[in-house]
Amino acid sequence: MISCASGKKITDTREDAFVVSETPVSEVLSRMQVSPIPVHAIEGRARSQASGPDYSERATIQFLSNREQSMLIIRNQLGIEGGRILSDRDSVLIYDPIERKAWKMSINTADRVLLNGFSAFNILDFIIPEITEDSVEVVLENNGLWKILLNDGSELIVNQANGTLQSFYTPSDAPQTFNRFVFSNHATLSGIVLPRRIQILSNDYKSNIFMHIQDLTINPVQPVFELNIPSNTPIERRD
Repeated sequence: MISCASGKKITDTREDAFVVSETPVSEVLSRMQVSPIPVHAIEGRARSQASGPDYSERATIQFLSNREQSMLIIRNQLGIEGGRILSDRDSVLIYDPIERKAWKMSINTADRVLLNGFSAFNILDFIIPEITEDSVEVVLENNGLWKILLNDGSELIVNQANGTLQSFYTPSDAPQTFNRFVFSNHATLSGIVLPRRIQILSNDYKSNIFMHIQDLTINPVQPVFELNIPSNTPIERRD
């Protein structure tokens, strides 16, 4: 495992420093997010508050995600629908029912212009990530936690006692990109321990999105990923 670290610094002299774990990667992954059933999709509703240096907004978000697609419907505090967003691995489709306009863009473009990339994230991917042994570069540990470093630079913090995911980080060069997820208030649903509170931080720590999950369904029956854009609404392409 040490030889796989590609020259990264993985230890230091602080008392709370992470050190290389002696627990095999296979055991760490088997104890992480133990589920009695395969999770193919999730559906639910959350209250959210987004804040940054010059804004603060509250909203309700309906979400539906499987391993390939994610759909969000956003409403303001008055219950007025402000937007629908459908993303897959390659593109993002947005519909504004107030302006009656629709746009389609690549994932890379969405990273720059759409909530700093947050809305293009697949919610299922960061609540219940799928990780293989081949994708793990090294596992570190400290004070009852594992830090899993992936080959793409992502980092996950996992509680050793119960296998719950505490945080998830994906690297980004853009300061304003939302790329750090912190999970808390875990509860059991269908035998799966999942977070009820999610804090999403920008790369520069200056912006936050807090999500409080109110309803959550595991593996909804026949999920429908459809924005129901009116047939007379043209879809503009943005690249």
